Amino acid sequence: MKAKASWSDGQAMVAVFAGALCLNLSMRSVFFNFDGVACAIAVELSDFKHLVHGNHLAYGVAGWCFDRLWRLFGYRGQALLTLQTLDSVLGAAGAAVFASLLRRMGRGEREAVLGAAALCVTHAWWFWSLEAQVYMLGAFFVALAAREALSDKPRPALAGLWHAGAILGHVGHLMALPALAYMLTRKKGRGELLPYAISLIAAVSVPYLCAGLFAVQPSTLNELRLWLLGSAALTTNRSFLWHSVPLTHAIPSWLGMTLRIFTEFVGRQGFAWSAGVILAVLPILAAARGAVERSREAIFWLLWLAGYALLFIAWEPYTIVYRVTDLLALLALATLGLQALAPRWRLGVLIAWIAAAFAFNLTYVVRPAAEFSNNPDLVEAEWTRTSSPPEAWILANGRGAVYIPYFAGRRPVNLRYFTDEAALHARLDALAQAGEAVFVSGRTLEEEGLRAKLDRYGLKPAAAAGPLTMFRVIRGK
Repeated sequence: MKAKASWSDGQAMVAVFAGALCLNLSMRSVFFNFDGVACAIAVELSDFKHLVHGNHLAYGVAGWCFDRLWRLFGYRGQALLTLQTLDSVLGAAGAAVFASLLRRMGRGEREAVLGAAALCVTHAWWFWSLEAQVYMLGAFFVALAAREALSDKPRPALAGLWHAGAILGHVGHLMALPALAYMLTRKKGRGELLPYAISLIAAVSVPYLCAGLFAVQPSTLNELRLWLLGSAALTTNRSFLWHSVPLTHAIPSWLGMTLRIFTEFVGRQGFAWSAGVILAVLPILAAARGAVERSREAIFWLLWLAGYALLFIAWEPYTIVYRVTDLLALLALATLGLQALAPRWRLGVLIAWIAAAFAFNLTYVVRPAAEFSNNPDLVEAEWTRTSSPPEAWILANGRGAVYIPYFAGRRPVNLRYFTDEAALHARLDALAQAGEAVFVSGRTLEEEGLRAKLDRYGLKPAAAAGPLTMFRVIRGK
């Protein structure tokens, strides 16, 4: 009897990519995170000064190119959809690379495909493959770097190039360096670090130099500093601020997020909470079993996790998107741990976990994120569009600062910069003297202390529809 032909590495990658892309495109998220909307605004304006963000240089430019490609074929809609589609493509491509990576670790073709499928249905990977956000670009390239390092005959210069692509996606991916350097030296010797380093440094430096010269064009050292600091200089006075919390809170937050990247059990009750926790703990236990093997691959992934942990325990340990690439390490280690089981059991365990995680995250993460009514900021923006004049200014905070101009087509007054009552009143007076009308929604008025500040200035009801209200902000007599 003729043996069944196996898939080639390329065929497996194509199959995983196609399946993952269909999954990602089957439902659109309307969560619309702040950074994604802000990037869409910059893409539509071709505002390259803001597209080449100092912390994630390449994503905005890649998004602009992808959006322009759509428009060549007649697309006339918002750039936010094209950016979301780009992330869906990147998420699917990253999963395909992960399948190939598992094959290079010695996993069978079925295990490799199932391992990639498991990645696709995790909370963090699936959700952020649906949202416009910078991190999936870096995740794709760092997966390529890991795949190259784990090959039988790694090419250090190519590994450096892929790693550079990840860093250009987000500078946090610099933390993969210890793991990549370890694996390259174990397979090629220390001398091979030189081509890796040259490739990495050149491929990062040249784009930054070009972005600085042709897009940002800083005229002072302070402007250069602010650009390179990026998210670390987002205070109202643009001073440096490291986004940390005390270790007594940081470590529990980081550990909790290590579970939550698999399933979002926080906020669930009863059986749903228990099921979510169990589904999150199981791959961690399998990964721990794989880690004790002390193989080269296990050490590589442990160094990977340690490198990223060193940064993200200290910087926003509560932010899930920074933990997306931990899934590559944890699931790769989990497949190592499952080698203790018989082949049929391994496949059965993987299939069962994928089915359960898919059902859980679809029910509690993906479907809710696709519901318009579950995004109160979007509801508020739509209400603002229908209940205020087109030329109006709108008081906004949080996501409203980008939602109001993008979805409502109104000009925002960002309350983040007017926490002082006198400064807020002065801004309102300046707009009034210029003949501009200012409005605020009832929901925005719920911000602590704002209602009192505006009552003292002057509020006049303008529109109402059920729980939705809109007020004209006008100086009282």
